[in-house]
Amino acid sequence: MMKTARRSAVIVALVSLFVQLFIPVSMALAASMNNTKVADWRNTWHLHLFNGLHWTDEGMWMKKVDGKVAFCVEHGVDLDMSGSGYNPSTYSDSKKDQLAKIAYYGYYQNPTNRNYAVTQMIIWETLGDSLLTTPNKTYQSEKKAILDKVAAHDCKPSFNGKQITLAVGDSITLTDTNGRLAAFAQQTANTANLKITKSGNKLTLTATAQSKESGKVAYAIAKAADVGTSFVYTKGSQQKLVNFKLSNNGEFSLPIKVNLNGNVKARKVDADTNRALPGAKLKFEYNGATKEVTTGTDGYAA
Repeated sequence: MMKTARRSAVIVALVSLFVQLFIPVSMALAASMNNTKVADWRNTWHLHLFNGLHWTDEGMWMKKVDGKVAFCVEHGVDLDMSGSGYNPSTYSDSKKDQLAKIAYYGYYQNPTNRNYAVTQMIIWETLGDSLLTTPNKTYQSEKKAILDKVAAHDCKPSFNGKQITLAVGDSITLTDTNGRLAAFAQQTANTANLKITKSGNKLTLTATAQSKESGKVAYAIAKAADVGTSFVYTKGSQQKLVNFKLSNNGEFSLPIKVNLNGNVKARKVDADTNRALPGAKLKFEYNGATKEVTTGTDGYAA
């Protein structure tokens, strides 16, 4: 009897495993959606997906798929108020990078209900819809502010990529003439272990005894959580929804070299007059190597 029970349990387990192996991946990953009203704006449009059909929005609605905020990319297509069975796949529209930046600067960087509504409208316009009327009197200025940030996303500080060489105890202050440094809030690297001060458009780097001989300093605009793959969620004939991610974090970097042994500056002067002696030969030895240099007109080894 015990053997029969054990055999039955094994068979049940094998059948369960077999069923799980053959469940489509899309079913295993299927997500749930809910739709929440975030603004009472009654906007009117011409929809590009429906050959310019005149359309009226009865409010603005925020979509969330498995708790992640998503945006509508098929304005006018039917969408239930909630439901399950939404299947994710990589979003590959030709405008995806532009749309991801709009979503980031319009909403994800400062997530409020109003910002979601404004951002959704900009996304629809970017995809080809024509806005006719809106009760939001500041929409155009809000849109311009967001699109200005989108346009500047790939612009780096003026000193991006500059080779920085310091001796222990030395500092250098870099001034960003592009006016972009303040946007780079995320420090992503300091592998030379410099002391760093960042204020406005000025970046000050100082080498200390704890610094390393080489490395890099890097800053990014966006956090790691905002970068990745944009996913589109689909369910039959329901409207497609996209959770956007930036394709890059907008990072800039500076290669660093540190002279951990410091610098030596030698000057040859006359013992009696204390005046500089140009043309004098000086010999230096360092790390097993010998180098002969000639003093310049100021007496310093050139």
